[in-house]
Amino acid sequence: MTMLILGAHGPLGLACVRAVLATGDAVVAGVQAPHRLPPALQDLRDEHPGQLASFAWKAGSWPPLPAVTRAIIAELPIPPTQLDESDDPAADLRALSPERALTESQAVVAGTLAAIQLVTQARPARVLIQASWLGVTGEKIRGGGYALGMAYAAHLMLARTAALDLQRGGIATVVGNAGRYRLDMSGPGFHADIDDVARGLVAVLDACDPEAEPEFRDWRGTIRRW
Repeated sequence: MTMLILGAHGPLGLACVRAVLATGDAVVAGVQAPHRLPPALQDLRDEHPGQLASFAWKAGSWPPLPAVTRAIIAELPIPPTQLDESDDPAADLRALSPERALTESQAVVAGTLAAIQLVTQARPARVLIQASWLGVTGEKIRGGGYALGMAYAAHLMLARTAALDLQRGGIATVVGNAGRYRLDMSGPGFHADIDDVARGLVAVLDACDPEAEPEFRDWRGTIRRW
């Protein structure tokens, strides 16, 4: 089986590449402009000869792809350390403008939107779309962080809507929450190891039910509320 992984320039995407290569399956890793192919992909290609292919692409220019059976979209930017960044929510509200809200939303949504469009061309049998619990309105329990809250809510709605359409089109789809993960060995001990998260997301993808309504699950397989 061949896995398409989009967002392979980021830590989570690279971890997903490592996780799939470790199982012996082939990987096609995509890196979306303006990002460049990271040297780590070449290192992985050297470690796993014949298993890994990589390509650079940009939205609106759909590259020809080999047949793939599964896909992971890991284009979501690394979440901020804290969504409620303002100690004074009213101050954050006064500083908010439609332009800032749109800019934040575009930065969060654009990569995933283009990747979903590419997946409709590749048509794998199943796909996982990374999203974040930061977009769940019921998880918002403090004020502040208006622009980011709006951006992640928009992203989660994009993922849910696309999952419904992909599922209806015969592609088994699940939305996956990676949560907080360590980016280096000195990261907070309560954050999960990124390689554990990647393996968990792959397992969630493989377990998704093509006959059921798409679900929002964390990397441990637990169902999250929308």
